[in-house]
Amino acid sequence: MTNVQSKYLRSPFLWGVVLGIVAILIRFAIWSTYRPVSYSDTRGGYMRLSDVLAKGTLKGYDGTRVPGYPAFLAALGQQEEWIWVVQLLLGVTITLMLYWITWRTTQSIAMGWIVGGMYTLIPGQVFVESNLLTETLTTFFVVLSFMLLLIYLRTTSLLSGLFVAFALGISASAVGMVRALFYPFAVWLLIFIWLGGGEGWRVRLPKAAVYCIGPVLILGGWLIFVYNLSGMVSPTTRVGYNLVQHTGAFFEYLPDEYAPIRDTYLEYREVREAERGVLHNTIWDALEPMAEASGNNFFSLSRELQRISWMLIAQYPHLYLQSVAKGWIDFWKAPVVWRLAELHPATLQGPLNILAWVGRGLLLISNLMFLLISVGVLVSRRIRARLNTDLFAAAMIGAVWMTSIIQTLFEHGDNPRFL
Repeated sequence: MTNVQSKYLRSPFLWGVVLGIVAILIRFAIWSTYRPVSYSDTRGGYMRLSDVLAKGTLKGYDGTRVPGYPAFLAALGQQEEWIWVVQLLLGVTITLMLYWITWRTTQSIAMGWIVGGMYTLIPGQVFVESNLLTETLTTFFVVLSFMLLLIYLRTTSLLSGLFVAFALGISASAVGMVRALFYPFAVWLLIFIWLGGGEGWRVRLPKAAVYCIGPVLILGGWLIFVYNLSGMVSPTTRVGYNLVQHTGAFFEYLPDEYAPIRDTYLEYREVREAERGVLHNTIWDALEPMAEASGNNFFSLSRELQRISWMLIAQYPHLYLQSVAKGWIDFWKAPVVWRLAELHPATLQGPLNILAWVGRGLLLISNLMFLLISVGVLVSRRIRARLNTDLFAAAMIGAVWMTSIIQTLFEHGDNPRFL
């Protein structure tokens, strides 16, 4: 092998191009054999709100969802095929960003391929891009934010640092505007903007200030909109309903003064448990009857349920913490979200189903390894030194832990969308 050939084989750019081609081919195969998949959240939530935004106004926007994904749908004309294609292309971009981040942090092309390849080769991951839900767009902005953070931490120029900090503030804000779960994400990254901003507060302060422009205007502006709309300080107007996903398990402990709300919910909880064996998501069946029984509208019922839920949590913290713990465990073992029957020809369904389960097993092992290693990094200076843990690693590790905890503190659903 000549030196020129050896040089090309060691080229990160070349292997990135190869991975990009593989990612495109896999998504072309999916586009040829699958279809975009809508869910109740798609039609009843995102598309409905997209209709409002398509008119170029927020008048009539009920705040049940943050507006990022509805705006994305509106920008693509609500055409399912176009939305699907763009999400597949975003998947290719995510793959390449993961490859670049991993290569830059490990100096290993092979590790870059493993991380980027896992995202694009495991069916449970790549088929999510066909779901007309927020996951792919959220993932894109999360990974973009980490890529920008890595660039920021390795930038020595003040001007470049200011520019990247501003871009990172916009990207981190976009994450929260696509998925309300990630509203604290921008605050988390601000810590690392400050710590990685250079020597002295005179250097760090302007970078932090520039970074904050996006979160203050975008995330802060949206909080003001929701407050003016519903009287709640929250990214969405559903916070009361979300908390009932926890407290609904012990709603019978509510005193008689809340009988209209309590008894209506318990009636629907009994039906759901009989039909499905679980009580989660009962609130969405019981919402309208509860509002009618209590004389509330959508917003006032959410506020009332929020107040009631915090009261129950204060009185029965052990029951709440049991539900939180179960939700946290479920976060790490989310199932594969796809509709295998839509895959044609049918001969592909069996092999891909097996591959999906193998892939899920690999991800569960990866999740377990992450938990063990991250705890080791937290408690052991020796492990931190051995793994060369730096600010960037701390930012990523902390973000995953933060997300896993926040998602279950305020809502305990069946968590099928966290894979």
